[in-house]
Amino acid sequence: MFRVSSSFESRLLQIENRNRRLSKGAVRYVLDDGLVVLLPRARRGAGPAFALALLLPILAALGAKSFLLARLDAQALAELLTRLEALGAPGRALGWLMQPEPVTAALGSMLAGLLG
Repeated sequence: MFRVSSSFESRLLQIENRNRRLSKGAVRYVLDDGLVVLLPRARRGAGPAFALALLLPILAALGAKSFLLARLDAQALAELLTRLEALGAPGRALGWLMQPEPVTAALGSMLAGLLG
């Protein structure tokens, strides 16, 4: 059996990683001596997509909660919250999330005006 040195294995790993990065896109540079060098493209962050992925569920939950507040009167909402508390820990957590707050109350009153 052949024994491969660790420095050779690490060099092979570096080459494989570089080739993998180059396959995702490369930028060509010509050096002063005429040598063409390929460098991997700089990775772009997932900033806007990541922020949108975080904000979309929050906005959807606010919209749904505001719609419920617009459709239900205060007595029906209180009845819903008491029924949720009877469901145990998940129901209490959902009931806590469904408590009216200033933002959803304002959105609910605007939606109530729009929905009639």
